[in-house]
Amino acid sequence: MTLLKILTAMLAFIGGQAVAEEGAYQIELIAFSQAMPTTEVFEQTASQLSWPSDLTEPSAYHQPASLALADSYAALSQDSAYRPLLHVAWIQPLGAGGLSAPVRIQSADGKLTGYVRLQQGPGLLLLVDVELAADSVDGAGVVYRLNEKRPVKLDGIYYLDHPKFGLVVKVIQG
Repeated sequence: MTLLKILTAMLAFIGGQAVAEEGAYQIELIAFSQAMPTTEVFEQTASQLSWPSDLTEPSAYHQPASLALADSYAALSQDSAYRPLLHVAWIQPLGAGGLSAPVRIQSADGKLTGYVRLQQGPGLLLLVDVELAADSVDGAGVVYRLNEKRPVKLDGIYYLDHPKFGLVVKVIQG
């Protein structure tokens, strides 16, 4: 009887692990600035990010063994029209209500900052709120903002763009 209890407990533990893995997603993100001509006027001079209270860092989560967008990062690095700012990936579960904790993304120089999260509903949504502070020429710095709620499919590669910067994002079942 004891052996049966041990086997049942082991199967429950293994089964619980499989369910936990099903609800986890690998999110990989590349952020870059771009020098594209635009006639759009940008007047934002201060951050408009509304920081969530449960913000986490990518380092709080398991890091994937490999990066699916490594070739994309290398290609962006070789093109003079783009300047890669960040390449990061993490594996994260969805929380209660099908909403993941928001994960802070920030470039090494601190000019790109914001957060990313996933939401499970009828489909999977990628929620992004990121800003890039421009280099100031005349003392009046401009802040460029990318705030999107985008439906995504697993294993798809998504490009979120702004005239001054962009993100390449891939979401994989973790």
